[in-house]
Amino acid sequence: MRGHILSKKLLSIFVLVILLTSASVGCGGGSPCPSTLTILSIAEGEVFVMKAHTNDWVAGAVQMELKVGDAIKTGNVSGAEITFFDGSTIELEAGTQIEILSLAVVCSTGVTTITLLQTIGTTISRVTALLDPASSYKVETPSGAAAVRGSVMVVTVGEDGTTWITNLEGNIWAIAQGVELRVPQGQQCIIRPSQPPELIMVAAGDFHTVGVKADGTVVAVGMNDNEQCNVSGWTDITHVAAGYYHTVGVRADGTVVAMGWNGYGMCDVGNWTGITQVAAGYYHTVGLKTNGTVVAVGDNSDGQCNVGDWTGIVQVTAGYYHTVGLKADGTVIAIGYNSDGQCNVGGWTNIIQIAAGDKYTVGVKSDGTVIAIGYNLDGQCNVGGWTNIIQVAAGSYHTVGVRSDGTAVAVGYNPLGECDVGGWTGIVQVATGEQHTVGLKTDGTLVTAGDNAYGQCDVSGWDLK
Repeated sequence: MRGHILSKKLLSIFVLVILLTSASVGCGGGSPCPSTLTILSIAEGEVFVMKAHTNDWVAGAVQMELKVGDAIKTGNVSGAEITFFDGSTIELEAGTQIEILSLAVVCSTGVTTITLLQTIGTTISRVTALLDPASSYKVETPSGAAAVRGSVMVVTVGEDGTTWITNLEGNIWAIAQGVELRVPQGQQCIIRPSQPPELIMVAAGDFHTVGVKADGTVVAVGMNDNEQCNVSGWTDITHVAAGYYHTVGVRADGTVVAMGWNGYGMCDVGNWTGITQVAAGYYHTVGLKTNGTVVAVGDNSDGQCNVGDWTGIVQVTAGYYHTVGLKADGTVIAIGYNSDGQCNVGGWTNIIQIAAGDKYTVGVKSDGTVIAIGYNLDGQCNVGGWTNIIQVAAGSYHTVGVRSDGTAVAVGYNPLGECDVGGWTGIVQVATGEQHTVGLKTDGTLVTAGDNAYGQCDVSGWDLK
């Protein structure tokens, strides 16, 4: 559908709704009602606009005012950004096409509505939080629906209308064919035409690789000395994490299952409930609860499990001996072994995703840049020049990032080729082990690079869809 004229008559049953909870932009108390002024704030390369009630594409220009009914498309090597009246933005990657369906403010209540129609390509929405829960930001596509409480997500629409939703921040529920499915932060959901939504993801331990299939079952390959790959009987899994010798999974009902070596009790998660996400360190396991609090079990020799007082957390990650949490306000907290300053993240702001390596910590900022701190002998923290990043993974000594165009970048230790990801395309998520890297592609297949001594890269036959 790339290059075709958008039609409002297109069946648009996929909806991303962000229900936002702070910092009102509304009016009231006698203040004037704000305008719905929306502009094309960035236009790089071939960016075209079709104004409402016309059939002609004209060249888009920075500061061009956009109104309801206007359509915007980008060329194959182009990009654009739209800034809405409330400060929210949507980035259009190359080969993307959208139409503005509604822009509205109810002056008496301050409720705002932004509705877009996306028929092809990839967008990144960063939405300004609003006080009134009735305010909404919607992206419609041909394939399904989702309700979102958060502020950053990536939406990709394929040629056939298949839609991929990546949750970078907040809580997302995908809805299609009468099925409602929560998309955990840092994970991806796929909605194919006339099908219910499905979750897929990949995780990497030091020497093994784990994948969650769309049907909730799990596959694993690699070192299995401690039965960490014996996950074939798991069902209804929505999230997995892989540690040094253990694997952990979250079930759809919020309970948790674990396999592998349990010398420090890191697999003692059978009584956990209300869990939405897990992280696995060297010898410890961390769980994020639906209420934003955190639980942990396992080795606590460096205080890495002392997370009982954490609140307002939206993502957790675990290094070898430290634990990091991302807060809802974009700040970061960390505890545990701090030999190289890997826990010195107290000044970080505007973070949307975090990853913990051996003795270092990495964060993706809301503007797509990356920050890192900690052990850097192999250059694994040299990410200051990265841009347009939507997700990062941290291995023992290397760091990998996914760009918004589906390519990947890597720095750090590379004796076994674990950083050789320069030719990868169509990537939506990456995972890193000690010396191997795994990339999940939009079609549900995987690519790998690096150490395969234990078969951890033998995923060529996997199709997680």
